[in-house]
Amino acid sequence: GRGGLLGVRGQEPGEAPLFECVKNVRDLASVGNSPVKPGRVLRAACIGTASPSDEGIILDTVKTLVDLRSEQEYAGDMIKYNSSIFDEYDSLFYTVKKSKSGRPKALVPNKEATTTRTRHLLSVIDESIYKRGVFKKLDIKKKVKAGIYMGVSMVRARKVFLDYINAAGLPLLNELILDYGGASIKAVLDVLADKQNHPVAFYCTAGKDRTGLIAMLVLSSLGVDDESIVNDYVISDSVYADLNDKDAMVGALQQQQLDPERFLRAPRSVMEATIRLLRDEYGGPEAYMDRIGFGESDRERLRKALCE
Repeated sequence: GRGGLLGVRGQEPGEAPLFECVKNVRDLASVGNSPVKPGRVLRAACIGTASPSDEGIILDTVKTLVDLRSEQEYAGDMIKYNSSIFDEYDSLFYTVKKSKSGRPKALVPNKEATTTRTRHLLSVIDESIYKRGVFKKLDIKKKVKAGIYMGVSMVRARKVFLDYINAAGLPLLNELILDYGGASIKAVLDVLADKQNHPVAFYCTAGKDRTGLIAMLVLSSLGVDDESIVNDYVISDSVYADLNDKDAMVGALQQQQLDPERFLRAPRSVMEATIRLLRDEYGGPEAYMDRIGFGESDRERLRKALCE
């Protein structure tokens, strides 16, 4: 590329390029106290919304895409988006190897990347994970109810799940990603830690929650303070209003079924709760990364790739 993201339209270092249509784009270098070098890693909402001018900027400045959306979401891209940006990248699909408990253990790419531009499809959560995760949390009466409903009516069973999800809000989404998405998160971190892949852009649908969680893990492991990470998350607060798309999914769920006040915004409390959970439940970002198989030498690679 031409010096990564710098030099595009005379931007300040650490500022993401200005896009016409792609929303919620920022460089991880722009976060307060971030040690990340400008032009290495961008976070964004789905780039399928790109205008022709946006496509030019992306092709000029981003070598590797990491798509955190579920299959249900990216399967609809051809219909949903006019942009041909995804055609310009070689899509790498991953096979999920499961452990005995049915949890994803590792993600293995289906082929070697052959072209310079690659898109890694690394879904971190989908509806089946919500069902499994929520079912585990339901008290016994509700479990019986959901179980009976599943036998009788998926619609009513779904209501049991959605009621729970709506009551729990976004912290539940992040909790389930951390709990069930470890293999995907490790694969995402491996892409980011390989200098050959830079510059990288990672995104989901709105670039708010799944994207925000990955950003938090990366920045937190690099020693960025909680306050700066929370301040960065809050920038996404208006993204659903900006997208103005009633079909835009929220954390792989349909927004029509979700409480908009709880799910479409980005309040400080959500990221604060997630950082707390990461500390209390897993012992912090490093311990979490150890647990998913992204160890100390991997983190050193990540640090070098992003900060040196």
